Amino acid sequence: MLNIPMLLMVKVILFAVYTTFSLAQTAGDATRVYTLDECITLALRDNPTLAREQKAIEISQNALTRAFGSYLPSLNASAGYWRQLNVEGGRAVNIGGQVFVLGPPDPNSYTINAAASYTLFNGFAREATYSQAHDELSAASLSYERTRQQIITHVRTQYLDVLRALQTVRIRRDNLEIGRQELARVRALYDAGRIPITTVSAQEVDVGTRELDLLTAEHALAQAKAALLATMGQPPDQNVEFAESSIPSTITDADIAAFRKEIGSPAAALATALERRSDRRSLDARVHAADKAITVAQAAYLPQVNLSSGWSWSNTRVAQFAEFGRYFVSLNVQVPLFDNFNTATQRQQAVLQMEQRQLDQRQLELQIRTEVRQALLELDAAEKQLEITERALKAAELNYNAARERFQLGAGTQLEYLAASNQFVAARINRVSAIYAYHAARARVRFALGTIE
Repeated sequence: MLNIPMLLMVKVILFAVYTTFSLAQTAGDATRVYTLDECITLALRDNPTLAREQKAIEISQNALTRAFGSYLPSLNASAGYWRQLNVEGGRAVNIGGQVFVLGPPDPNSYTINAAASYTLFNGFAREATYSQAHDELSAASLSYERTRQQIITHVRTQYLDVLRALQTVRIRRDNLEIGRQELARVRALYDAGRIPITTVSAQEVDVGTRELDLLTAEHALAQAKAALLATMGQPPDQNVEFAESSIPSTITDADIAAFRKEIGSPAAALATALERRSDRRSLDARVHAADKAITVAQAAYLPQVNLSSGWSWSNTRVAQFAEFGRYFVSLNVQVPLFDNFNTATQRQQAVLQMEQRQLDQRQLELQIRTEVRQALLELDAAEKQLEITERALKAAELNYNAARERFQLGAGTQLEYLAASNQFVAARINRVSAIYAYHAARARVRFALGTIE
């Protein structure tokens, strides 16, 4: 057992740590109370990870727009002006040894061009590129949804951590108050000469231990709040509280049975996960996109057919458009013969990327099976903890009440009373932890199954 000076030293150290963290909060600010729904809303709005996923969707949307543009004709127009500065230059020409002097040229020259071109066929690369961009957009959207579910789960579990820490602080504070009252009672008995000083000293040590436990619990509560605020995308030094009414404080057998009916058997839960998980569907879309990339690479082996049409005009003065304008139309067929193995290497690279994503599919499926299994095992353990802690709490409360009554009547020892008190406090904390652990287990099961809304 710690002696009193050492115990006081530990108390001072923990108090300093907790005070330093607490002073980081803005003094005088009004306390804001967040509900669970408000925490989730803020996290979905301000969390930087989700914002990056949103940017990925916008990039994929731009790529899809660019791919659609290949179905449209290209239009170009240009106009130019050219002026000769040395108008005397170039007037003399030699034809067959005879020099002829021409008249003064017009120094100005104007040109106007307009053309349209359209790809009739490019080896189905255009169609494959559009399909690939569409699959990548679907993959980005599904990845965003999975990240969104992950953030909701993190907020929910961290909210539960805060409430569990808050309940622990409340229990520790009540326990400290009971210890101080008991200390006052034994001091009065000592002053009356009914008990020895060792009983008072033992009670003082017990009160110090309870104070130390309270400081530790308060520090854990502050850390849990800071972690939740960070996930919400908010400054972690805010002076905030979290509504306990957002989470039920009791769990009934009907609640447990209803959730078990919701998830079904382990085989049904696994089937739900393989069907509903957005990360799996996102990877499926990326596999489809990789398959289209092979088609795009192979298109370079096939001929390309382009149709062009336009109008051009040039003159030394801005006039006579009808006389000097020219219309044209052209059909161009380009047949690849040899491109220094560029097409072959690009196709091979696309095939390798396709095989990599297929391996990612197998790995993700194994990961999903593992996560579902672990989540169900955690749910089983949480249900058993609810049953055990309920029985333990009732027994500890009866034992504590009996030990306190015997000690107050002088029929029991102080050691028995303190042991029963510590057991009762531990049982209360274990019960609180079991309730919130069950809520957390349900959240993780829904996340593993992909059924979070």
